[in-house]
Amino acid sequence: MKTKILALLLLSATLGGCSKFLEEKPLAEVALDQHFKNLYDVQAAMAGMYSGFQIEMIGVGNAKDNFLEKYLYWGEYRSDNFDRAISYTKDFIDEIVLNGITPTNQFSDWSGLYNIIGRANLNIKYIPQAAKLDSRITPQMVDDYLAQCYALRAMCYFYLVRVWGDAPIWLEPYEDLNQPASRPRDKKEKIMDEVIIPDLAKAYAQVDKDAKNPLWTIGSAGICAMMADVYMWKKDYPNAKIWIEKLFLAKSPTGASYAGTNEKNLQDAATWKAIFTGPLNSKEAIWSIHWDYTKNGCACMQTSWAPNNKPIVVDETAWTDLFQPQTTGTPSPDIRPQQTLDVYYGLPNNKRDRFIKWYPTSATPTKEDPWPATNQMLPVYLTIYRLADIYLLYAEALNGLGDKANALKYLNFVRKRANLPEYEASNPGLATAYQLETAILNERRMELYGEGKRWFDLVRTGRVKEVMDPILKRRQEDAGSLDKPGFLDPQRRVYWPVHRNVLNSNTLLVQNPGYTD
Repeated sequence: MKTKILALLLLSATLGGCSKFLEEKPLAEVALDQHFKNLYDVQAAMAGMYSGFQIEMIGVGNAKDNFLEKYLYWGEYRSDNFDRAISYTKDFIDEIVLNGITPTNQFSDWSGLYNIIGRANLNIKYIPQAAKLDSRITPQMVDDYLAQCYALRAMCYFYLVRVWGDAPIWLEPYEDLNQPASRPRDKKEKIMDEVIIPDLAKAYAQVDKDAKNPLWTIGSAGICAMMADVYMWKKDYPNAKIWIEKLFLAKSPTGASYAGTNEKNLQDAATWKAIFTGPLNSKEAIWSIHWDYTKNGCACMQTSWAPNNKPIVVDETAWTDLFQPQTTGTPSPDIRPQQTLDVYYGLPNNKRDRFIKWYPTSATPTKEDPWPATNQMLPVYLTIYRLADIYLLYAEALNGLGDKANALKYLNFVRKRANLPEYEASNPGLATAYQLETAILNERRMELYGEGKRWFDLVRTGRVKEVMDPILKRRQEDAGSLDKPGFLDPQRRVYWPVHRNVLNSNTLLVQNPGYTD
């Protein structure tokens, strides 16, 4: 049987375009030996791979299928940062914020990540073939394309490990319908050690380390950031430190070295918002997703643009601790809260649902933001990695290595940029490594609020039960539950269930512990 590939998937894709690229039934078929023949084919294949990741993170821009931001459902909405708006909530949101996720929850489906992995696998196998047929594809271009494919494949597996734990490994294209399509789950440790880290090492070996970081695609700094993040997940602080220091040698999209020497390497305090509204001009940006309204439609996410009745809001504890103080007569000097949430919206009973971080607003507002309807038509840039994130990971790694002085230094670089007082080494609240880690996590919470990091931070540092128990008991009480168990066994429930459709399509899979079908 002749091997086939969905040509429309690759040829119609563009980096700025979005559509459902993979369906059960192909719309058109072209033999593989007729594809990957020239530069255009390769560019289309790369565009299709990145577009798949963009769709997976944000969703699709139409009224039927919007509000699908896995970037936030996986990285934020289970945490203490966000909660449901009780008047407008939906069943699948209740499951997530009350830690009652079921195998039918739409966000427990990992198929989209495997679609991207499949595209990366095809590219890795066939881009070198195209280079032999088209002299415009130089060896340097092949190296760069392959580096991006390995890196994005690694990122998809990193999401799989963080969200579900164990998962099947596919490192080759699925090209023959006679080939078995079912595989059992491999251990998360094996995926980290035998897939993610080797893929990122290959990517770094092949990428141009002297080039400016490309921002919308993955360059050397993005690879280093991922590798550091992976090693932090493994609590391998020496290797995390090595890769962060390699990142400091890379160049930002502006051409400036990330350097990593002080707070001046970060985006200036006066233009902090530019990290999110104009990242191409930010010396702090590393890798972002570009969602263009003119090509993709509305970047409709539960926390950003929605006409009315948003089902997700900032958690009331986060509001009380981080945002409400900015409305008092003696607000904190912190530059970030008022540029993250419209703190004046709906006072005195703030609705907590006007998340403005991704939109151009006043740096020092004194009243509710006008929030025009044209906000819907603005591009949205979602940050995957940026330098302040890496500074705080560096502080965490240094603290894990027992280097309190330098851990404090990098924590204070972020605080100083935020216009906050620096921590003193003599502070009794930072006497232990655990206390210092808590301070770093608190700083990450405010600095990276809404950037898809908080839930993963809690899981990585083993803080889920400690942080989420009181939050969940309060939410369960608000929901009228007589039984308020808080966060159940964190060894079993920190991962999502595998969606029932995925289990039905692959009989070799087993469900995560703690969930029933």
